[in-house]
Amino acid sequence: MNFVSTTTDSKKPQCYSSQLKPFYHGTASRYTSPSSGKCKRLIVQSVNPSLTSDWNEDDVRSNAPLSTQLAGRLTRMMFNPSNETFLWLFIWLFYIITLLSPSRGPAFSHYYKPYLMRFVGQLWAARSPREYSLRARAADEDDGCVRRVTHALYPRFLVVYDESRRDWTRIDAEAVVRRKPYVAVTYCYTDVINSGSMEALIERVRNATLDQGFNAYWLDLECLFEDPVQKAQDLYRMSDVYRLASFTLIILSDESAWPAWGARVWTLPEALLSRELRYLAGNSAVTPISLIQIASLAYSHHDEESHIINSYGLGKDPLERLERNLQLKEAIWRRQSSSSQLTSEEGSSQGRYRAEKVYALMGFFEHRILPNAEETELQALARLFMANDNDRIADRMISMFPRDRRGINQWYTKEDEYGAKLWDIEPAVQVIGITTNGSLVLDGCRAAAIRWKNFPSVAFATRRSIRRIVAHALPFVTLILFFTSCVMISIGNQTASTSAYGTSSGTSPLVAGGGVLLAFSLILLIFAPIFTTYAHSGRVVLARPWLIGVKGVVSAQEASDHLYGRQIGDVRRTLYTPSGSPLARPREGDSKFREGHVSQYNEALAAPPFDPIEGHMFTLVDTISGTIYYFRAHRPPTVCLFTGSEGGQGRFVLASEECSSSELRRETVLRMPSFISAYMHTSDWVALGGKP
Repeated sequence: MNFVSTTTDSKKPQCYSSQLKPFYHGTASRYTSPSSGKCKRLIVQSVNPSLTSDWNEDDVRSNAPLSTQLAGRLTRMMFNPSNETFLWLFIWLFYIITLLSPSRGPAFSHYYKPYLMRFVGQLWAARSPREYSLRARAADEDDGCVRRVTHALYPRFLVVYDESRRDWTRIDAEAVVRRKPYVAVTYCYTDVINSGSMEALIERVRNATLDQGFNAYWLDLECLFEDPVQKAQDLYRMSDVYRLASFTLIILSDESAWPAWGARVWTLPEALLSRELRYLAGNSAVTPISLIQIASLAYSHHDEESHIINSYGLGKDPLERLERNLQLKEAIWRRQSSSSQLTSEEGSSQGRYRAEKVYALMGFFEHRILPNAEETELQALARLFMANDNDRIADRMISMFPRDRRGINQWYTKEDEYGAKLWDIEPAVQVIGITTNGSLVLDGCRAAAIRWKNFPSVAFATRRSIRRIVAHALPFVTLILFFTSCVMISIGNQTASTSAYGTSSGTSPLVAGGGVLLAFSLILLIFAPIFTTYAHSGRVVLARPWLIGVKGVVSAQEASDHLYGRQIGDVRRTLYTPSGSPLARPREGDSKFREGHVSQYNEALAAPPFDPIEGHMFTLVDTISGTIYYFRAHRPPTVCLFTGSEGGQGRFVLASEECSSSELRRETVLRMPSFISAYMHTSDWVALGGKP
């Protein structure tokens, strides 16, 4: 049970409510109660309850009206006798008692149960400059200063040859640097170290620069500093260094060093953003080279990067901006972080930026970010995507289902399990920041709580007919007839016993009529369970919105029975999804309707209950669309978020709660009908993704 300390307590609160009220509890899985907003221990109904889970497990239970449950069980026993048939009379008596004490039916609501928690922590980085962020505070950034520095399109330093003194000098005079033609130099750090010294490299660069008719060059060894603030400013300008250079000179120890140079993170911005490329291998002369030639010599993934190379090198195969940037991102991520731009003078990797690949990528975007030595790749990517909001990359990516399940908890997704491309997704949320853990903070989410402890009592309506109305009323009318017959017999017996001389002239008509009525009412009461079951049968035309979860696999019929009670007839109240989860299977040639195939239930039932990579098998039931979904997750997701739409279906992220950080962890993504999002409440800020 949750409690709040009323005395001075040295214990640290495990979590806080949305009103910042502290709670003290253990480390077991928790969820936010949709009724009270309190953090409670998670109770999960399970087909096969386990005692070793991180959450409490209990048997699957139904809260359908008791009379409906008993009537369904009696009807089944009447039509399908079994070894439990001898219990029929006792269950029937219990059923009659429930008819005599009708309970209040469940209330109807237009919405799913809400998610009442919000992200209460501080943003590490924010989209809006008006929002406080830990990164800006730690860096003590002044927006005006940053804007002046990071929007300069020229190098801060150049090394220039002074003919009068016959010496090379590093200059930082803005007027000179802006107008000075120069050569940008690129090389492979390990290649240079293995073939000589840095001094020899500098000498080769200077000779080649003069040989090509230039007297200025840019080389990271001489133009980058170890000071973190200055290095961050230089890294921001890195793409501009190559854009503005008269040409880029590639220094190699010999022709065999091309693969080592091409495996670096910075090789793509250096090559793709340069006006012209030339190379110097060993003692040979400086030779012009095209991007296509470089790709064949240096890039080991030429087949996967051909679209990028053709787009930049030949002006052919034009790519949309979003697709191009994503392909560039994947190409850069295939390379190693081994460039000297981010390495200390001794060659140690301690001076290397953790998000180096992001800084290499940002040169291809319209807006860049100021590098930060402490941020992770996820944090830097989120900042870069927020700065370039036209494509809404992060907003779209949060709706994707990672094909590699090991990355399910992180918001970044490379490939979608459902085969959709990033541009296929229309986002319904906005990323407004990122947390210290790397979670994206979303605004505008529609969210609903998932019920796990049992099947609730659902208010629903079926297609009404005269027969069902009569069947529904008949058990109650029969009870009235039964009591009426008892009264008639009682009155008739009293009248006969008080007749003159204590003699009876025969059976009283009142007793005779009461006996007939009693026999008739008893016969009707015996069949009353069938009437009750039939009255609640039929197609469900309206039901209160609920999302119900079960650990394990239940069939569509079992879910319907738990929700609405048993029925007479073959009307399907809950259907299998045709495309909503990775386990979904559509009916194809044997049906003219779009519906899911029952084979997905058989496959889910036959699958191992737990997979080390993908997690446990779960079932989700949605009462609005009347659909059942099977999916795998490591923890029971307690929140369903509507984050976007794709291919005529909504993308709904099912997430578990980390109450200690007020963040959510993505467990799976389902494709559900978009219209059900209208039955969800809009929630406050939610933080989704990040490290588990």
